[in-house]
Amino acid sequence: MLRAIVTAAVMVALVILLGVPLLLLGFVYPSQRAMALGTTLWARGILFCSGVKLTMVGRERISDGTARFFLGNHQSALDIPIVIAGLNGRVRFMAKASLFQIPLFGWVIRRYGYMPVDRKSARKTYEAFKGIFEELRKKPVSLAVFPEGTRSPDPHLREFRRGSIKVAQRSGLAVVPFSIDGSIRVHHHARFEAHPGPVTLTFGEPIPAEEVAAMSQAALHDRVRGVIARELGQMERRDDARRQGTTLPSPSDETLSSPQEARVA
Repeated sequence: MLRAIVTAAVMVALVILLGVPLLLLGFVYPSQRAMALGTTLWARGILFCSGVKLTMVGRERISDGTARFFLGNHQSALDIPIVIAGLNGRVRFMAKASLFQIPLFGWVIRRYGYMPVDRKSARKTYEAFKGIFEELRKKPVSLAVFPEGTRSPDPHLREFRRGSIKVAQRSGLAVVPFSIDGSIRVHHHARFEAHPGPVTLTFGEPIPAEEVAAMSQAALHDRVRGVIARELGQMERRDDARRQGTTLPSPSDETLSSPQEARVA
């Protein structure tokens, strides 16, 4: 309990200490380098206080700084700081609209290119996506999405929301599957506790943008989800289903075809 309180206090303090100068700078010139530094300091401060011992695997696969679309599992509230730390702040998230209503924090992330998604309104979500695509054509930037749509109640990988794969494919970026293993044991969303422990962030092999564009959405879904499941050691679930002559649900091209159904974490 005490560690969780300290972590929350540090999170708020860092938002104030880093957010104020970033917001003031953003009104003049929203420097992406300054934002990367500020968010990295924020993320590493939170991980240090919560006791996360972070190990990164496959970072050399994305070390050239090229803009990419990252898709990964979601275990804990610590996952965003984990990804930010892993990418040294050079990433933007599509996040629920309520986060943008938080004073200072919401103002800063909006000013520096984070994208609000209203999960209650498919129309607003799709309009936001159109703006994202336009911005990506002007200035490519890495995006990260948790296609499960919410934090998992246990370490098992949940089914993906349909719109995440559609958005990844239409972004024009190479797609990188990533897995986070262990963050739920450090901090579970149902308990206000923090237990120090190891967390592994693994980046899969990037799928080139040309290959992403040529794939069906169902094929991209299965490939990304398969990589994440394998890194989490959860392939046996689908293998068992095949041996029993059954199949687990995966999206078809038809279920992904309507832009009004786009839903992202």
